Amino acid sequence: QKRSEERIGRLEIAVAELAEAQKRTEQKVDRLASELGGLKALIGASLEEEATAVTETVMRQKGYRLLEEASTLRLNGEVDVILRIEDPQGRQITVVAEAKTRLSRRDVIAWAQRMRSAGWRKRLEKAGYPAPYWVYAYAIRADRSAKEAVREIGIGLIKGEGEVIAPVGWIE
Repeated sequence: QKRSEERIGRLEIAVAELAEAQKRTEQKVDRLASELGGLKALIGASLEEEATAVTETVMRQKGYRLLEEASTLRLNGEVDVILRIEDPQGRQITVVAEAKTRLSRRDVIAWAQRMRSAGWRKRLEKAGYPAPYWVYAYAIRADRSAKEAVREIGIGLIKGEGEVIAPVGWIE
């Protein structure tokens, strides 16, 4: 019986040590999750800054006059890049772009559907960004199916090197 009590005592100590180790592990995981969240936000902001700069450059290269600096618009859903431009004939156009590090077919379809939504466009107009819209996706990497979707749907694709696929037309 005495040996059983000693074993139980050692087990209780081991369980207490394991519980303490588990607590330390959970604290480390929480810290890592917080740091990862901060890193993700930093990468997202950097991606949007790059997308903004490249989109502005593409519009200038195409001969359009920027009416304002590109910015990000948050209204119950985010537009990563939005800016107003003017074509050589004086027509004003709103350029919108969704920025992704890795662009997939699903991303392209979801973005195009959002931009084709009358309710969404109405919100853009209320925020000071009227139609027509030139719709782009911006990507660091775009897989083959994403490029196919861009062509099928008729939106544009911009990467770091510039415009890869021009939009077929604008959304009114």
